[in-house]
Amino acid sequence: MAREALIHRVNPYLLHGEQYYEIVYSYTNEPDTLRQSRVAHDYIYPSPQEGDHVTIDAILSVITEIKKKE
Repeated sequence: MAREALIHRVNPYLLHGEQYYEIVYSYTNEPDTLRQSRVAHDYIYPSPQEGDHVTIDAILSVITEIKKKE
């Protein structure tokens, strides 16, 4: 199920030569609850930034895709 969110912090890092991102975000309907997740580059759009408004798809609380809202 897709949910709208706001990215608060992005920390890119490499793991075994692959780009990953540690993302701190909050869902727009829960702005005071910060959540943290680590995702591989192929689950997120290029160059995520703090302040980006996004849509997060997850299954059983595991993020499967983060898309930037236009």
